[in-house]
Amino acid sequence: MGEKILLAVDGTKSSIPAVRKAISMAKESNRSITAVYVKEIGFKLSPSFYSLSEVDVMARDVFSNVRSMADEAGVDIKFKVTVGHAARDIASLSRSYDFVVCGSRNRKGVSRMLLGSVSDSLTRMSKCATMVVKS
Repeated sequence: MGEKILLAVDGTKSSIPAVRKAISMAKESNRSITAVYVKEIGFKLSPSFYSLSEVDVMARDVFSNVRSMADEAGVDIKFKVTVGHAARDIASLSRSYDFVVCGSRNRKGVSRMLLGSVSDSLTRMSKCATMVVKS
């Protein structure tokens, strides 16, 4: 396996098992981790606009837990933030990584049909091996 892990995080409880898995993988094999947070603009009925400072505050909040978990395990971690479409942006970033780790919200039925699944899309679009960690 490669040396670089891309960890997709969104600040939800469903991403915590993915954080744990990525940290475990990095620790076991001396890999580096880059955590990425995508502020999803999505397809909303009413558009949302965020200033860069608002996105920065959101990302810091998401990354604070990830950083503390990595520090506790003694794993070095870097962070990236983008604004756009989560699956597409993470898949594009995956070109520079050996492995993508993401969580799953386990959506089913109508909510899955209407809101989609970033993890499903990532498994199809990613340019490297992708692991979906269920909560």
